[in-house]
Amino acid sequence: MTAPMAELEARIAALEAERVDYRAVLAAVNALGANQRDLTARAGDVDGSLTAVETRLTAVESATVDTNTRVRSLEDSVAEMKDLLIRALDR
Repeated sequence: MTAPMAELEARIAALEAERVDYRAVLAAVNALGANQRDLTARAGDVDGSLTAVETRLTAVESATVDTNTRVRSLEDSVAEMKDLLIRALDR
């Protein structure tokens, strides 16, 4: 083989090696993109779930406030009945 032929073969081998490296990098970038899309979808699912939980907590908080109001009203009524009974017994 002549020197120019050996040089050409070396250059071809180098180009083929670069192409393999390029394909490996491209495959890694594509895998990273797929992973990113998956993570984004999961984050969206979590966000939707958190919104649902916040809605339920708001409903529970509202029910708790309503229940506390009713309990206070009942306590006031019971206290008033006790006062009336005590007054009636004192007569």
